[in-house]
Amino acid sequence: MPNTLVTGANGFVAAHIIDQLISAGHHVTGSVRTLPKGEQLLKTHPEWTGHLDFVVVSEYDAPGIWDETFKSKDINYVVHTAAPLLDNPANTDFERDFLKPSVEGNRELLKSAAKYGKNMKAIAVTGSVNAMTTGQDIDERVFTSDSWLPLEIKDAVAAQHPYISYCVSKAEAEKAVWKFVEEEKPAFTVTVLLPALIFGPPIQPVTNIKNINYSNNVFHSLFDGTYEVVPPTSFSSYIDVRDLATAHISSLTVPAVANKRLPVGGAKYSSQIAVNALKKVAELEGRLPKDGDEIEKVVKFGDVVEWNEKLGLKLRTPEETFGDAARKILELEKVLA
Repeated sequence: MPNTLVTGANGFVAAHIIDQLISAGHHVTGSVRTLPKGEQLLKTHPEWTGHLDFVVVSEYDAPGIWDETFKSKDINYVVHTAAPLLDNPANTDFERDFLKPSVEGNRELLKSAAKYGKNMKAIAVTGSVNAMTTGQDIDERVFTSDSWLPLEIKDAVAAQHPYISYCVSKAEAEKAVWKFVEEEKPAFTVTVLLPALIFGPPIQPVTNIKNINYSNNVFHSLFDGTYEVVPPTSFSSYIDVRDLATAHISSLTVPAVANKRLPVGGAKYSSQIAVNALKKVAELEGRLPKDGDEIEKVVKFGDVVEWNEKLGLKLRTPEETFGDAARKILELEKVLA
């Protein structure tokens, strides 16, 4: 039975990764910032009992913070999803709240895995399309695995804007990963996945229907009365969270993606596409905004289809993604109302 460490275990993406790993026969160790967060995850998913344990990691960028985990547990694989959140209002300073925890968090995990992970085989890292673009240049560029964000640390320092801080920190954190791989040549492989927006049913612990997670908050606003008319689109591409979870797990064992960075998913998205799918959810009759007149944009990916195929992905339809997400949120509304 493989032993897999999933960082940020109580997150939106991580919960789906854990679910699929356990179904595939893995024993999972999840990292959480406090033990109650782990207990809450098992309370939400009692079926995971016996297949999931936890390590408490309060500061991901603290020197040697991961050493004991790799010393005490025979970890074979790591799926690293933990990272500073864009929608955390406490994150106001670029270097303190975004750059240091992102870059040093990646370095510390890699260092400990290389030093003490005697049977380590592979690490999958949740990167972001924001390591390639802020979204302001999608009309002029074609994005591939070679594309990088045209902003640097100095730009984020000057801007001190949460979104710019997030984008630059994503790029710098990923560059730190590849620098480590190039210089240290670890025995394990590393793959960085670069999704755009991530939608789908939230199966992580949720205690506040107004604060599910960033993408589901955006999605929920389409049918919670926030808008009378379909709102503008924040970014014109997405992936279903379940497809992204599958991509992470596949990347651990697919040789073609070892030591590669790769866009995944790449499906076209607009707020109108989501609302059109939601029109087929009977329970939402009377709750949807009126159709808008936004001109839909297209993010041009040069090689995403190739990477999807190598990972064995069969992308879910908008009706599956947004319909399933809506039905799950409607369940949460009833419980949390």
